[in-house]
Amino acid sequence: MEKDLAIAVDIGATNLRAGIVSKNGKILKRFETQTPKIKNRPNLLISTIIVLINSLLEHYDKKRILGIGAAVASPIDPKKGEIVTPPNLPYKEVPIVKPLKKYFSMPVIIANDCTAAVWAEKHFGAGKASKNFVYLTISSGIGAGIIADNHLLTGHNENAGEVGHFIVDTTYNLPCPCKKGTGHWEGYCSGSDMPFFLKIWLKSEKIKKKYAVKTSKDIFDLAKGKDKNILSFLKEIGKINARGISNIIVAYNPEIIIMGGAIVLNNHALIIPEIKKNIDKFLAPPKIIISPLKENACLLGAASLIFYPEK
Repeated sequence: MEKDLAIAVDIGATNLRAGIVSKNGKILKRFETQTPKIKNRPNLLISTIIVLINSLLEHYDKKRILGIGAAVASPIDPKKGEIVTPPNLPYKEVPIVKPLKKYFSMPVIIANDCTAAVWAEKHFGAGKASKNFVYLTISSGIGAGIIADNHLLTGHNENAGEVGHFIVDTTYNLPCPCKKGTGHWEGYCSGSDMPFFLKIWLKSEKIKKKYAVKTSKDIFDLAKGKDKNILSFLKEIGKINARGISNIIVAYNPEIIIMGGAIVLNNHALIIPEIKKNIDKFLAPPKIIISPLKENACLLGAASLIFYPEK
C-alpha cells in the first residue's frame, strides 16, 4: 500500500490541531482542542496529541501514513526533538519526537511553526513562484519563516526566524514574555501582550477613560466600533509592527512577505494599511499579502516537512 498521507500536528500557544494531509496539500480530516497549559505537566501535552492522532487513525489506514510532522510555536532542540523554553507555554522542555515515534512506530519530524508554515507556502501557497520570501505570523506570539534562494533558512540549531524578539522600542521598554529582555516586538503587538500594552499606552497618553479589555479581540472590537482612542492606539501598534517588518526587509530582502496568524487574519484591514504606511524605504518594499493558507498554514507546513524534506 502506497504511503500517500501524512499526519500533521500544529502545537500553538492557544490551540492544538492535528490532521491527515494528502501530498497535494488537502486536509482530509482535522481535530482541534485547546493547548494544555498546566504548569509542570508537559506529559499532558503529549497525551493530548496522542488522543488526537488516534482519533484521526480511526478514519485512515495507518499503513498509508508516511510520517508525523509537528510544528511548534516555540524554539526547539532538533537533536533531542524537544520543545525548549516556550515563551507562551508553562513548560521548560517537552520531548515530542521520541514519545510519538515510540507510540506510533513511524518517522517524526519537528520544526518551529513558522519554519513549517513558510515551507507550506512554498509547496502549497503564495510562495510557489518565489525564491526569496518570508512568512510572518502575528498571533498569540510573533515569528517568521524564511526562504532564501529557494532554501529554508533555519540557523545552526533550526531556530532562525524568532523575529518576535527583535527590539522595536525603547520608549515604553516593556518586558517580553520570554523574560529575556525588554522592547521585544512580541511584548507589544502579539495577541497575548497587546492588552497590557494598551494599559501602558493609555496611561502615557493621559487618557482617563476606562476600558474593560481582557483580550486582543476586545481591542479590535472597540476599533471596529470606531472608538477614537483605540484607533489611535492601533496607529501606534502599526508603527511598531512596521519597525519589525522593516527589520525583516533589510535582513532578508524578500520579494514577498506573507502574513498569517489570528491577529492578522481576523483584523487585516486595521493592521496592514498602518504597516505599509510606516515601513522604512531603505530597500524597495516587498509585496505584503495575506496567506492564502490562512489558519491552516502551520498544519500544512507540518505535513510538507514529511512530504518534501529540505535537501
